[in-house]
Amino acid sequence: MIDEASVRAVLNTIVDPCSVVAGVAAGIDEMGLVRHLEMCEGPQGTTVRVVIGVTEPGCLMGVPFANETQKRLRALPGVASVEVTLDHAHDWMPEDMSREYQDRLAASRSSRRAALGIRLTRRGAEDDTAARTCTDRT
Repeated sequence: MIDEASVRAVLNTIVDPCSVVAGVAAGIDEMGLVRHLEMCEGPQGTTVRVVIGVTEPGCLMGVPFANETQKRLRALPGVASVEVTLDHAHDWMPEDMSREYQDRLAASRSSRRAALGIRLTRRGAEDDTAARTCTDRT
């Protein structure tokens, strides 16, 4: 019998190219693209049902994600069948990413900013450094 953690680990070997561009590679489960995962035991083995979303409605990665999901999950011992559905009805939000991935991404971005000497300020922050003129800074 296969467990959910093993299935999710395999799904995370399917890397979302958007995460690579962001500088911190992540699998489709970490990215929050696995909307639903269900496993049903049967006489021939486990049926795995997966619902996968994409980050943007026009994203072309849905079909490649579905194909890779089929291929990789079918290769697992004890898996009898894999059913993949693409979900285009729900919008992906950054909050859908796993907490661990959000932390890795934030650390990477912070490190890159520091290396470039970039300070990050938030809109509405008390510090109006960017609005001051050169003469105000002396």
